[in-house]
Amino acid sequence: MNIAVCDDQRDYLNLIKKKIIECFNEREIDLKVYTYASTDEFIDSVKEHSYQFAFIEMKVENGKGIKVAERLKEVNPACQVVFISDQYRMIYEAFQVKAREYLLKPISTEQFRDVFAYLMDWYLEQNIKFVVPIRDIGRKRIFSVDEIKYFETYYNDLEIVTIKDEHYMTHVKNRYKLRPALKSRWFMQVNQSVLVNMKCIDFLTDRNVILKSREVFPTSRKTLIKNHLLYDEFLRYIEKKKAGGEHNENSNL
Repeated sequence: MNIAVCDDQRDYLNLIKKKIIECFNEREIDLKVYTYASTDEFIDSVKEHSYQFAFIEMKVENGKGIKVAERLKEVNPACQVVFISDQYRMIYEAFQVKAREYLLKPISTEQFRDVFAYLMDWYLEQNIKFVVPIRDIGRKRIFSVDEIKYFETYYNDLEIVTIKDEHYMTHVKNRYKLRPALKSRWFMQVNQSVLVNMKCIDFLTDRNVILKSREVFPTSRKTLIKNHLLYDEFLRYIEKKKAGGEHNENSNL
């Protein structure tokens, strides 16, 4: 993931970069943060880098923020812009260019963490679908990660099993490219052939991974400890997410 920060105030430039690195916790996604004090340098950089997010100061170089965002969208339309400003009055202009978020200075750690968590949730939500050609039906089908129970590979053939126990066969050119995307969405590499959605796991033993639907997959000794640690991390994530949801419900009462 590439993230750009554009601000002619060096202290904020470095502060935003630091906060991004501190808040980024996706295990399987590489992060690179590029900082620019010059708007021209920032726009020129798009020739070399495609950005997923860009944090842009509204008043950078005497109020060029909006124009910079417009130019960025022309050459990197998928990039989501987050504007930074010390004034509320510019928020309308920000959303005229379809900004994803608006950060008000001074930026607290808690405020930034909440905004960044929202950005990552949004990004990952856009990237949890797989469009694959299915052999049996002779056309492509869209799969959401949450509807998949496990993947099993046979050389370059891939079997997709859904939580409804639907089985689909397809051919993939490079199965190894699939793994990083799935692992970042809480899929566990059980053995050389099988990737399991951890939401479907009932429990782990020293030899097997047992699903709630009672399928059993032998786990390799090489990944045994790593998988137990990973599953513990997943359970902590679920508890934290559940606690956050309960907190939000209570705050609405």
